[in-house]
Amino acid sequence: MKRIITLLVLAAACTAAYAQKAPQSASYSELKNYYKASDYVKSAVDPYSVFWIGLESFGAPGTGQFIMKETGRGWAFLGSSVALATTTSILSQNVVNMIEKGADGKWNIPEASKDKANGYLAAVGGLMVAQLSVSIWSCIDAVKIAKVKNQYYQDAQGKHAFSATLHPSFDLAQSGSSVVPTAGMALNVRF
Repeated sequence: MKRIITLLVLAAACTAAYAQKAPQSASYSELKNYYKASDYVKSAVDPYSVFWIGLESFGAPGTGQFIMKETGRGWAFLGSSVALATTTSILSQNVVNMIEKGADGKWNIPEASKDKANGYLAAVGGLMVAQLSVSIWSCIDAVKIAKVKNQYYQDAQGKHAFSATLHPSFDLAQSGSSVVPTAGMALNVRF
């Protein structure tokens, strides 16, 4: 029983000490105050692959945010992407519905509807540019979140992407016809 109480007290002390050094939650809104995405260096303990998270978020906006448990951001990107795609589809269908078979047997848009069709097509083009912008924004946002969260997990694991050690070195060097002991320091830097 004494061992259990001792372990609980030690665990509480370690947790309290750790809580002072790192934010309580792993949400991006709190972590961005402690870490900068530009300082990120890839490490073996990273839970999120920055490349794949970015690619997923570009292909389907919001998925990278969902994977990293940033659901509010994920729903915002996914919702805006779905709204833009739905509006694009409706406007495109309106243009398709204007196409009629002419007297000559060719399919075309009647002269009376051409201005309206051109307006729809211009809107579809604008919506496609907006959809691409949302995809790019979602990709950049997901990469930024992944880098910040990876830095947090690197600190939590105690494994940093940068380490430096200083080692003393002793060697024998030949000077002329005699051997002289030499001493030095070796700096080992790993990224």
